[in-house]
Amino acid sequence: MGFTESIKTCSRKYIDFSGRASRSEYWWFLLFHFIVSAVLVSIGSALPGFIFIWMVYLLAVLLPLLAVTVRRLHDIDQPAWWLLLPLVPLGFIALLVMAIVPGTRGTNRYGPEPLQRTLGTDGYTPPPSDPYAPRLTDPYGASSSAPPSYTPSTRRYCPQCGVERASADARFCTVCGAAF
Repeated sequence: MGFTESIKTCSRKYIDFSGRASRSEYWWFLLFHFIVSAVLVSIGSALPGFIFIWMVYLLAVLLPLLAVTVRRLHDIDQPAWWLLLPLVPLGFIALLVMAIVPGTRGTNRYGPEPLQRTLGTDGYTPPPSDPYAPRLTDPYGASSSAPPSYTPSTRRYCPQCGVERASADARFCTVCGAAF
């Protein structure tokens, strides 16, 4: 999610405390409000009466910032009660870490993955080597909805760690988890 898309999404969902918000949505929205606040404070320091406008702005964005933070907590499968964490010493740091942690993959109790793409909707197919590509809704590919068939490998040792295979029909290494 990009900068402008994040601002549009968060502005549209300014009182929506349900669902999930991706890291990019949360951090771009936070950056936007940090920049606007910095500009308003710098103008307010030059014009003393202008600081009142900054305070009104802070009150106006309080609810959208709380909503996107709650949705961000939902993305890591945590309840909104963690918003009270800054009330304890060093709780702000723990909340910051929670905002940085990647969200849970797939659907959790708060809804589907926020950046999950559907196959065929925009023609996007991530390269297989890209570990940061968004997950697709059909894990087996666009052509089939059945899992791929398994053909046993003839390897006796793990290609990654070199440990001997536990049994002839083992699909994964028991030490490192690499596929045979």
